[in-house]
Amino acid sequence: MDSPNSSSMINFYYNEYFADGDGSTDEELEQEAVTSACQLAVRYVNHSRRPQAQKNKRGYVERDRRAAHDRLMKDYFDEAPAFSNEFFRRRFRMSKRLFLRIVNDLEANYDYFKQKPDARGALGFTGIQKCTSALRILAYGNTTDINDEYLKMAEKTTRDSLEHFCRGIIDVYGARYLRTPTWEDLQKIYEVHNAEHGLPGMIGSIDCMHWRWDNCPTAWRGQHTRGDQKGPTIILQAVASQDLWVWSAYFGVVGSCNDINVFEQSPLLEEWISGKAPKASFYANGNYYPHGYYLSDGIYPRYSIFVKTFSDHIDDKRAYFKKVQESSRKDIERCFGVLKQRWQYLRNPCRAWSKQKMRDAMYACIIMHNMILEDEGKAICQNYVPEAVQQEHPQASMEERVNNARELRYEPYHSQLMVDLVHHAWSVRYVPPEGDEETEDEEDEVGEGEESEDEN
Repeated sequence: MDSPNSSSMINFYYNEYFADGDGSTDEELEQEAVTSACQLAVRYVNHSRRPQAQKNKRGYVERDRRAAHDRLMKDYFDEAPAFSNEFFRRRFRMSKRLFLRIVNDLEANYDYFKQKPDARGALGFTGIQKCTSALRILAYGNTTDINDEYLKMAEKTTRDSLEHFCRGIIDVYGARYLRTPTWEDLQKIYEVHNAEHGLPGMIGSIDCMHWRWDNCPTAWRGQHTRGDQKGPTIILQAVASQDLWVWSAYFGVVGSCNDINVFEQSPLLEEWISGKAPKASFYANGNYYPHGYYLSDGIYPRYSIFVKTFSDHIDDKRAYFKKVQESSRKDIERCFGVLKQRWQYLRNPCRAWSKQKMRDAMYACIIMHNMILEDEGKAICQNYVPEAVQQEHPQASMEERVNNARELRYEPYHSQLMVDLVHHAWSVRYVPPEGDEETEDEEDEVGEGEESEDEN
């Protein structure tokens, strides 16, 4: 339909009201003409205006939360559940006892995990449902709308549950399960490492791990990308003992840094410089050492707290120590593998938009990893004494910090420690009895004789 112009409107009014020729100008005729003109003007304005899109309201999906809760309780938490404890351990990554402990602690400390009515008066999700939703996301690494079918939980609620769950795990359990080892803990760690690896004074192994960041902002991609990685990453530095317990974790450094850059800005270095790091003495090859050390790879500097391997072994002693050091340092590699396998959320590229959410998820997974080790009785330090951790260290003076930094970077200390550990490892190595060696030699001779007969 074409829009009316001014000339057509004039002709319309002339033919409609003034073409009869009687010259009538009464008030009724004028009022009718004005009314018709207003109506036509309104039609003209509506026709000339751009068409507006219709606003559709968001569709409401009715989710039966009570039925989902009853189904979850019937499957896992009733007296006779449909799935056994083995299924629960595999799907929740922890025992039912530990899971219920986490749920009860979060409900006691946070109102978010308590069941409350919504604006319509209907009861919301229970703490068990919210914790189950968060654990399923961390364990399987799925998208946040995966729980809509089984738990009847919307995507937004799943994201909020994951954020509150990670933050709650850190606040409630972080002081206990991400603590630095006490003097008693170090004695137990020394004993186990000396028995398993033959290295006295070993605290653990240190290394770094990259976590891919898919939703990294474009302006930040340069500083978060390194040549050996497929995209933007954020680095985790961790220290793990033989039982895979994580004693130190530092996450948040941009992916373009190497292991030295991460260590130089980590709280672990600050603890040693400020004198707050726990120390326990030990003996190696008959020599006294005031504090322990970490096993590291070749990129780390020659500090007094690091023990590295040899690039070239000139004798049998160094060759044997190189084998011992490299095999013992695999503790941290195994720890990273278990973390990624247990929490698929860390294996997949992260889809979060902020570093803080990534940091909370990483620390929450590490804390629950340590909790699982303690719950299953696999941790070296099972007996926890809170009073031993809450010791207040006085602020170190500038002179003390300078002396601590000088002792930390004192290379002769590092060289002497390496020499003593080489001699100690060689002295405690396993030497088979003479009879076993002769038996092995006889078996080799018999094998060679049979091969020669076959050739003939």
